[in-house]
Amino acid sequence: MKKLILPVLAVMAFGTASAQFNLGVSVGYGLGSPGQFLGTDEQHDAGGLTNSKAIYGTLGNGLQANLTPGYMFGEHFGIELGLNGFFGSETTTHKENHPSGTLTETMKSSQFRIAPAFYIKSGGEKMSVYARTGLLIPLLGSVKYESNDNSSPGVSVVQASTTSGKVALGYTGAFGLNVHFGKKFGFFAEVGANSLRVKSKETEVTKYSINGNDFLGSVPAYNKDIKYVDELNSSSNNFSTNPTGSTLTSPSEELRQIANFSNFFVQVGIKLTFGED
Repeated sequence: MKKLILPVLAVMAFGTASAQFNLGVSVGYGLGSPGQFLGTDEQHDAGGLTNSKAIYGTLGNGLQANLTPGYMFGEHFGIELGLNGFFGSETTTHKENHPSGTLTETMKSSQFRIAPAFYIKSGGEKMSVYARTGLLIPLLGSVKYESNDNSSPGVSVVQASTTSGKVALGYTGAFGLNVHFGKKFGFFAEVGANSLRVKSKETEVTKYSINGNDFLGSVPAYNKDIKYVDELNSSSNNFSTNPTGSTLTSPSEELRQIANFSNFFVQVGIKLTFGED
């Protein structure tokens, strides 16, 4: 029995001595990929449409800022809980050029996400390489849409809306390099990818103005608020499938859409280690 207990106690003592908390702070930028069809870029003359080309992209372009507490069970294996703020870049989704002016539609997103992950690293006193893989879960966030229509002479129409999403589950992973400056402080750089697609839940129009005058109060509920569903039928509040039973006094129902936030990213940061002498 002694021969069995002593090795077990030795392993437990070593694991306790090697275990350590750490805290990483990093910032980086993501490039949206893969691109999907977002809208069209159109050229018009006095006779009508003369040219149209597709606009491809995602909502995954943007700045990423991270606070990442972690725990290493030993020298090589640990877990992390990434707290991630995503600040999306503005993406053009539709554009029209007319002799009298332009129409431009854009979108951008912001999110707060958590990213529980497994972390594996090599040994090395001065440098080490690592890999990280886990889940990506947005807890807060929305997509901001804005339309600026100056295509009609003497008329400027501005419309803005906010779309929230359903609960979603994505994936994240990265490979990186640690540079150690002693046992407590280090620098790291990594490349990785996020895979995240979010289904729309509801949209609210937040601005509607004509030539600078606010007309939001005159917009009926049917056009101001949208509830997204997976199916439209004869009982839906939608004039296409329920022309006689729909009402302008209630939010409209539309088929659910999917926003793509997937991207490839590059990040750099610093890491503080606690519990190691």
